[in-house]
Amino acid sequence: MDKICAIIPAYNEEPRIGAVLDVVTGIDFFSEIIVVNDGSRDKTGTEAQKFPVKLIEHRDNLGKGAALQTGLEASSPSDIFFFLDADLIGLQKKHLDQLLEPVINEKKAAMSIGVFRQAGLLVDLAQNLFPALNGQRALTGDFVKGLPDLSWSRFGVEILLNRFSRMQGAPVAWVPLKKISHWTKEQKDGLWQGGAHRLKMYKECLKCQFTYRNKIVGTSREKKVP
Repeated sequence: MDKICAIIPAYNEEPRIGAVLDVVTGIDFFSEIIVVNDGSRDKTGTEAQKFPVKLIEHRDNLGKGAALQTGLEASSPSDIFFFLDADLIGLQKKHLDQLLEPVINEKKAAMSIGVFRQAGLLVDLAQNLFPALNGQRALTGDFVKGLPDLSWSRFGVEILLNRFSRMQGAPVAWVPLKKISHWTKEQKDGLWQGGAHRLKMYKECLKCQFTYRNKIVGTSREKKVP
């Protein structure tokens, strides 16, 4: 039986994380579920503690990449890793089964990436334009062992993962996930503040896009990644 670990980074997700953890903790194939509370100013950590998960707290907000890195460093050796967002709407076990299939059945892929479909007009549009930014992923343990340090990448972590897989020649599977969505930044924080947070996210993604190669080479040398 493969050991499967889920890592869920969370920042100010008090009203939303419970719905995700309710599903994830009810799935028997997860051997470990890690929530990294990335310096939230609300009661995200308190909500996470209501579920059978390993909770790790960042004192300050270090970014999504750092939260995932912390989760990986705290995890037990596993055959498969899931990266899941804490603000999903409509998550079901079937979605995780669909992400799992390409990386567990004859290792068709080193990483699978979810692409939301039938998720509503705005989310579908964003997914059509930027599917590479989706945070719902399954990764083989061998692929994870070779990853460079993720902690600097913040919201650009999905760009970093995609570029690293391409540099390594690692096969990637794009998996349509129907009738699942997420809360937009504008829905969470209002039009103006949410829009500002969205621009900040795009800025971090662009920074990663233009700097990833030097970062990957540097951290790969330190870790002696082949």
